[in-house]
Amino acid sequence: MQEVAKIEHQRIAAAVEELAERIVVRHRDNPALAVVGIANGGVIFARKLTQLLALRLYHDVPLGTVNISFHRDDIGQRPIPLQSLGTDLPFAVDDATVVLADDVMHTGRTARAAINELFDQGRPACVELAVLCDRGGRRLPIVPDYTAFTLDAPEGQQVEVKLDFDYPIRDCVRVLAG
Repeated sequence: MQEVAKIEHQRIAAAVEELAERIVVRHRDNPALAVVGIANGGVIFARKLTQLLALRLYHDVPLGTVNISFHRDDIGQRPIPLQSLGTDLPFAVDDATVVLADDVMHTGRTARAAINELFDQGRPACVELAVLCDRGGRRLPIVPDYTAFTLDAPEGQQVEVKLDFDYPIRDCVRVLAG
C-alpha cells in the first residue's frame, strides 16, 4: 500500500492537547466526567486524553474501556478478535458524563455499538464522542463532539493509527491507498 498522507507525532500531541482543552472548557465543573476508550483502537487515545484532563482539572478522571464485539452488526461476518480487551468501567455509569474515545471514526457503526455496550452497563447522564481522526463516510447519523483531525480518505483508502502511551514520539497517522 502506498502512503498518501502522514501526520507526525508533534501534530498529534498538539491536537490531542487542544481536544482535551475543549473538553475541559465544557466540563470544568463536572465531577461526574469519565473517559471510556473503545477497544482496541481507542484505548491509548483515551489514556492520553484522561492524563491531559486530569492535569487541567486538578483531579483524577476515571478511565474505562468498552468492548463492542457483541454489539457489532457484522458479528456473523467478522470473528471476535482473540486479543480484544474486555469492558471495564471502574466507575458508576449511572448519571456519569461519559466521553467515548476512539482513534478513527468512519461509518458510525463502532460508535453505535459502543453506546449500546455503555447503556448495557448503566444509564449515563450524557455521552459525548471524541475521535482522533474523522475520515468521513458516515452511514449512521452519529457525529463526534470532539475531533482532532478531519481526513479526506475515500473508500479504498485505509487510515492507520499508531499510538504509544509510553513513547509518544512513535505516534503517527497514515492514510494508505492500495
